[in-house]
Amino acid sequence: MGMIGGDRPQNLAGESRRQPNFNPNRPPKADNRLRNFSPEERQKLQQAERRFGQLPPQQQQEMRERARVWAKLTPEQQNHIRNDVLPAWKQLPPARRNAIKSRLNVLQNMPESARNQHLSDANFTRGMSEEDKALLRDLSHMHVGAPDSAGE
Repeated sequence: MGMIGGDRPQNLAGESRRQPNFNPNRPPKADNRLRNFSPEERQKLQQAERRFGQLPPQQQQEMRERARVWAKLTPEQQNHIRNDVLPAWKQLPPARRNAIKSRLNVLQNMPESARNQHLSDANFTRGMSEEDKALLRDLSHMHVGAPDSAGE
């Protein structure tokens, strides 16, 4: 198959003329899903894509990784994060949020057994309330860092 414009397969060149917003890197189902959006929703998505494109590459990669982690969660885990963890996180004062964030940074790339050992260590969780310990445990087992922009 011939190539046009770098590494784009030739048969997609005609596609970009038929569909002005055609993106050969977007999964096919994404285009079908967009057709179901209202014009306002499409505009909001386009604005979000523009803002995302303006982020530094490292931040884009971090967000992609978070999206992959989120996609791996069960619907029950996603609901727990959405309905229980995030509202609790938003209500925390900045000092408590920072205390949890610093501990999450320590736990972030640890194997499950080491993470559980740290979470059970009284020295590691010293000064934390039971509520904060539960939040730390929830976030650490979701293999994510603390929610960055929620409530900040």
